[in-house]
Amino acid sequence: MKKFKKITSISTKLGLLFSGIFVLLLFILGSILYGVFINMFSDYVKQDLLVRGYNHAKVLEGQLNKETIAHVIRMEKGATTKVVITNPNQSVIGSSVPLDEDMKNHLLSKGQVLKKGLIVESDWKNHDYIISVSPIGKNEGYVYMYYPAYIIREIVVVLNLLILMASVGVILLAFGFIGILSRRLTKPLLLMKDATNKMSLGRYQQKIPVKGDDEIAQLGKSIQSLGEQLQYFEDSRNDFLAAVSHELRTPLTYIKGYSDILMKGMYKSSEEQKQYLQIINNEAKRISFLVNDLFEMSKLQVNEFVLDREYSNINQIIEKVITNLQPEILKKGLKITSNLQEIPLISVDPKRIEQVFYNLVENALKYTQQGEISILAYVEKGFVKIKVKDTGIGIPKSDLTKIFDRFYRVEQSRARQTGGTGLGLYVVKQIVEAHEGEITVDSQENKGSTFTITLKI
Repeated sequence: MKKFKKITSISTKLGLLFSGIFVLLLFILGSILYGVFINMFSDYVKQDLLVRGYNHAKVLEGQLNKETIAHVIRMEKGATTKVVITNPNQSVIGSSVPLDEDMKNHLLSKGQVLKKGLIVESDWKNHDYIISVSPIGKNEGYVYMYYPAYIIREIVVVLNLLILMASVGVILLAFGFIGILSRRLTKPLLLMKDATNKMSLGRYQQKIPVKGDDEIAQLGKSIQSLGEQLQYFEDSRNDFLAAVSHELRTPLTYIKGYSDILMKGMYKSSEEQKQYLQIINNEAKRISFLVNDLFEMSKLQVNEFVLDREYSNINQIIEKVITNLQPEILKKGLKITSNLQEIPLISVDPKRIEQVFYNLVENALKYTQQGEISILAYVEKGFVKIKVKDTGIGIPKSDLTKIFDRFYRVEQSRARQTGGTGLGLYVVKQIVEAHEGEITVDSQENKGSTFTITLKI
């Protein structure tokens, strides 16, 4: 099983692929060069035979006597090539070597006349000689030149041996380089595989040592980023579950406790009964708000978030929110002010926009212990801008980029005291962006925060 895994590993596959391509290209190139070399060499031999035959024929032209023939034969003595001289009837009148059968078989037929030299045999693979014939003068005779074919065959054998040895060496060297290269190329991928395996076991944050900025390095960085995101969502989920359980447990404890008291009649007066009923009612509202946040988030996640747009007066929506929340604000000892300039009607979902302002003002109320909450609305460069300011505890600079994330809450201890699940600002942002708008925040610790909503007119 292990051997099978090694064979099917990506480094082995890449090595085999590159090696196969390299061997194929080497074979094609070697075949081409081999053919070119053999053809060039045989062409050179043929041309040399024709030139030598022509030169001998010129010497013998008009002087076809014993002395001249002997002179030509002496010139070929000890040479690789052989020469045979015949009369016009193809009778041999001079030869540098005794004629064998292959030489005799390639003499021209009697009465055959040539006007220029030619190669009468070029098949060095199946015959003993490459043979050329050149005419002497005007039908005075012929000069035959012979080049032993075994020399070419020996050269081919040696060439084949050299090519084979060189090919084996080059292939082994190439396999080594390709093996090293494929391992270097696939090492980051193997590290990524190990990292994703660990991530599947819940160890999301993995460090992948990648260098450069190529596609593999970008993939490694993406996996690291994915792991960080998964870790963040895992932490957010755990915090969310802890927050939800805390938020549910507290009101449910109150509801159960005071309902038990009421059921058992353990109260002294109708005023005390009314007080207990008010506590139960408040805690039920608290649970309702929590469930509503969860419902809104679930609709956002499954893309069931639909806007019911109509031309609405933003100032009226803001005033309604202020009126409804003013008792709670005054109860906490704060004050709320508004500066609402004249704004034209704009196409929005009034209920959703009202939800945005409720969330922002309630958020300001939650984190402001003294001072005031102010709302400004005005038109600037073709956009409606609404600012919700508070003099609360502010938001740390490191958290400003995260507060609109799902489940995110600044300082868990602070969040436990004030309640909430970290969904309010997330829902606010989704609603504003669904209106093609934008929401930003500017905050300083211990000085307050300003949320700015920008909407198109």
